[in-house]
Amino acid sequence: MLEETERRHVMRKIALEEAVAVPGQEKLVPGGSESFEFQAMMPVYDRLVDLTEERLRHMDATGIEISVLSVTSPGTQGLPADTDAAATVTQWNDYVATAISEHRDRLACFAALPMRDPDAAITELRRYVTDLGCPGALVNGYDDGTGTPLYYDAPQYLDFWHTAEELGVPLYIHPRSAPPDHVTTYNGYPQLDGAAWGFHVETAEHILRLILSGLFDTAPRLQIILGHMGEILPWWAWRLDHRLALDPGDKLPLARTVTEYLQQNFYITTSGFFHTPALEYAVGVLGPDRVLYSVDYPYESCEEAGTWLDKADLPDDLLRKIAFDNAARLLKLG
Repeated sequence: MLEETERRHVMRKIALEEAVAVPGQEKLVPGGSESFEFQAMMPVYDRLVDLTEERLRHMDATGIEISVLSVTSPGTQGLPADTDAAATVTQWNDYVATAISEHRDRLACFAALPMRDPDAAITELRRYVTDLGCPGALVNGYDDGTGTPLYYDAPQYLDFWHTAEELGVPLYIHPRSAPPDHVTTYNGYPQLDGAAWGFHVETAEHILRLILSGLFDTAPRLQIILGHMGEILPWWAWRLDHRLALDPGDKLPLARTVTEYLQQNFYITTSGFFHTPALEYAVGVLGPDRVLYSVDYPYESCEEAGTWLDKADLPDDLLRKIAFDNAARLLKLG
């Protein structure tokens, strides 16, 4: 196997957690220049607002045939309360769609959505999928523009989820920092609040809310994408099922186990998680058809991600699925 991987050529790839910024977006980040999101954006800002030129060069160098772009965290979920979120989202989506219009063979985009208004989110999702042909949508976690975090297990989002199911497009749930009232355990250790830890815990808990609410029993064909090798959940699924089955107070009227929901309603990506043992474990939990390649450019390196996957000591047919085939099927690309 090692000799085969040494000879392996650069594989064709689809990457689908690839961030962009709309110029001026940084001025709307909640918490301003002190926030984790702002501080993360600034070192790579030029690459975030460059939707085509340098981005395409990195894609060409590492075998990425198609990148699916999305507005970087916190995106529209962090818009201030006095912002017309629906109008801003439409402007941002149109900006991205226009910017990539001459490269539709290489670049696609996930819709941003005004999730604080579920009806407006439905309208924008329909518009972006049916009129502009986008392959789905991406939201940056909870919405807190009203001052109170809104998680999407709330009853007012049920019609939105049914719309996504009806349209047959996935929703990517991307991390953002935990709300201020949830971060007391990080006090004194700001490194824990962001991409090293807090992002993933926050997202995993949001997903568990969706699962435990019974959403996927009422919308069984709904598909969710998670980055960073599944935001911890593949590693914790067995433990969740074990304790939920044993603890009487935790019994819920769900049709399936957490592991089964992950296997039937979720895809995960390799964004920012370039580690072969972790990839093998995730494939073992979700199956070979549910894992997708991603980089998390420009926060992560296309070269590091691409070299890792091209040389991974795994079967070629599995790597082709992860690199290209699974995403092409899910997103109807390529």
